[in-house]
Amino acid sequence: MWKRRRPDSDFSDEIRSHLDHEADRLIAAGMRPEAARRAARRAFGSVAAAEERYYYESQRARWLDHLRQDVRGAVRGVARYPVAAFVAVVSLAFGIGAMTTTLMVRDVVFRKPPRLYRDPAALSLVLVARPDRPGGIYPYESTVPGTVYDSWRTAVPGAAIAAATPGRAREVRTADRTESVRVRTASPDLFAVLGVGAAAGRTFGDAPPRPGSPTPALLSRRVWFVLFQDRPDAIGTTIWIDGDPHAVVGVMPDEFWFGEMNAAIWVPLDPARLTRDDVVLAVARRPPGMSHAALAAALQPGLDADAARRPPAERQRRSVARGVEGTPLGASMSILLPYVLGASVALTLFIACANVAILMIAQWTAREHEIAIRASLGASRGRIVRALLTESVVLAAAGGALGVATTFALRGILVRRAGVNLARFDLSIDPWLFVQCAAITVAAGIAAGLAPALYETRRLHANPLNSVASSDRVRQRWRHALVVVEITVTIALLVELGGMINGYQRTMDADMGFDRRPLLGAQIENARGIHVAETLDVVRRVPGVASAAAATSVPFMGSGVSQRLHADGTAVADVTAERIGATPTLFATLGVPLLAGRDFASTDSAASRVAIVNEALSKALFGGSSAVGRRVRAESGATLDIVGVASDYANNQFQLPHTAPKLFVPLALDGTDAKQLHLLVRAGSDPAPLVQTLRQEIRRGLAGTLVAGAFTYEEITIVGAKELLVGTAPLVPLVAIGMLLTTAGIYGVLAFAITRRSRELAVRVAIGATGRDLVRLVSAHSLRLVLAGSACGVGLTFALSRIVRASGGAGGVYDPDWPSFVVPVAIVCGVGALATWIPSRRAMKIEPAIVLRTP
Repeated sequence: MWKRRRPDSDFSDEIRSHLDHEADRLIAAGMRPEAARRAARRAFGSVAAAEERYYYESQRARWLDHLRQDVRGAVRGVARYPVAAFVAVVSLAFGIGAMTTTLMVRDVVFRKPPRLYRDPAALSLVLVARPDRPGGIYPYESTVPGTVYDSWRTAVPGAAIAAATPGRAREVRTADRTESVRVRTASPDLFAVLGVGAAAGRTFGDAPPRPGSPTPALLSRRVWFVLFQDRPDAIGTTIWIDGDPHAVVGVMPDEFWFGEMNAAIWVPLDPARLTRDDVVLAVARRPPGMSHAALAAALQPGLDADAARRPPAERQRRSVARGVEGTPLGASMSILLPYVLGASVALTLFIACANVAILMIAQWTAREHEIAIRASLGASRGRIVRALLTESVVLAAAGGALGVATTFALRGILVRRAGVNLARFDLSIDPWLFVQCAAITVAAGIAAGLAPALYETRRLHANPLNSVASSDRVRQRWRHALVVVEITVTIALLVELGGMINGYQRTMDADMGFDRRPLLGAQIENARGIHVAETLDVVRRVPGVASAAAATSVPFMGSGVSQRLHADGTAVADVTAERIGATPTLFATLGVPLLAGRDFASTDSAASRVAIVNEALSKALFGGSSAVGRRVRAESGATLDIVGVASDYANNQFQLPHTAPKLFVPLALDGTDAKQLHLLVRAGSDPAPLVQTLRQEIRRGLAGTLVAGAFTYEEITIVGAKELLVGTAPLVPLVAIGMLLTTAGIYGVLAFAITRRSRELAVRVAIGATGRDLVRLVSAHSLRLVLAGSACGVGLTFALSRIVRASGGAGGVYDPDWPSFVVPVAIVCGVGALATWIPSRRAMKIEPAIVLRTP
């Protein structure tokens, strides 16, 4: 296949030798020499055909030579229309570049393991399958109970299992400053299991602590700079975390992270002190030859033993092991965000392909005589289609090369816009990415050129030379259809972008069932147990606190335990609701009114068997009848008397209040069983200054109690709403590219139509049409395309919005309203007017005397 071409004389000499040999044989048989030579040539056949056959079939692959010819012809054909080629290359570069960038970001954020881990293929994250979401998109809990991890440490011979707790905001004090820093506890062998060492000093697993010495602590590179300005003498100094002394023993590399990217200080974890209520993120280094599935099976007995001590609804759990690919940034994203961005990029590439298809139709229509002559000379339809497709693939290859260059230029920008340290991401280019880019490039070239090529060659072999005189109406319909598709997709992108911006505003203005502005939430922890009454007394004495309450779950800080309930005396099916333990002042502090009955009394406890339901649960269990005085039965068999009905409220700004059934039970004020609790505080004015004051008063007045997190509700609302804008930044350039390509598509169709109809327009001018009449004619042409595309786009996005409505509920955050449809249509109309302006000006300048004299 790859040998050098043999000289033509070799073929001629070989054929001549064969003919001479055959003639000599016939002469020896008695024929005259002249007759023998003629007979030999007749028997042999066409010498030219034999040379061609032997040349292609014996020495080289025909497809390779055809490919060479097609590529040379494609380059010549593209060079004949440089402006159209430039537009096609740039269009495809936008689409292919955006797609390649998406694939690279996917690899970096969702697939590549952390860059510092040693042999990451041997590591497994151990998760727990959730019984309440067996078929969900992500049906796992990322954390495991602390007692389960303690039993797992020795469950698998040859495996090393380490863990770390979720990070908590702590007060960290040095000799000259105090900062709120996120602190995590980790098992001493965590860094050895991951295969990561300290950048300076040592890890606390490298040497056991000496009796009586302060607890060791590891600093992140950022905290080392903030607290000590990168001074080497920081190692060995003492810092105080929530008042407890810790000795700094080392600094971790800037690229290190495990489970979270914002952990700033690491302290040792004692697995023996973990309780069932504690949760950890577990990682295991498997022994050689053990798979993820085998590891999960070996850990299942420890999980089963823990599940036997839990409520029935929480017993059907199983351990799951998977690789350490991906980053916390990917895990923290909304489930739908990657799919939304991926679909947007695919739509942008689709617009680019449609734009190139329009150019191909126009270009090949102008070359219809050339194509017809090829068919007349014997070229098959497949051969011509292949030659035309090669042109579109050559354009796609140029666009793909430009797109890859654009990808390299933009690869750091998206991450920088996310505000994350680039050093923590593995930004190396996977060679497989180039293979994917090449496949996308070829597919884009084929997609852009296949339909036009098949159309241009559909009638050639019926009557090749007469087929060029066929009507141009079908070609025009093809071009119009492609422009309509471009406009439809552009409107879909605009509605998507507008919906995300509108969703941000809705989350900021969402009605959660209470006023968020004066509220403050906090999570407290105490390993020896929390005395609820004493804690609330300390909080209420803080200046500026109007009221305070405690609960096992409050808005923005998780949800209660799911529990199935049945209403006694009714045939209503069981209802799943959140079970929340609450003190008597929860509803007053939250600002949620009681619709019927009474609040909890200070004497109520778990033994009182009383409960309060919210309006959503009351309607689900009892319909329109009163719930006060009725009785509900839990799945454990315990019965509760309903003493009140509270108004509905949402757990966060993304949830609708009436979709969250809740069951409230009394939280004993004199109990000390809880080791974690949520506080809800209503401030008399601005709650922001109370955050630090509350931390200090709790640490001063409650020995051993730590504030794991504290924030105002307005602050956390803004943080949650900004998550919606994370996907808006990459959508803006995609929408801009889509509108630019759509403008080019409308302009191309109108410009080509004016060129093809120049004689018709000249005749109109000759018989009295004015320039305004021609502008009206061109504008009507453009308006028809824009209205058809807008109707299709609005219809498509409206149908998709019904799916969103079904998933999020009417009036939800993601439910688009009428401006989300009207504004995109107005934008597209403006784009259409801009694309119409230049062709209209060209139409007004048509000179009949010149055009009609042109043959």
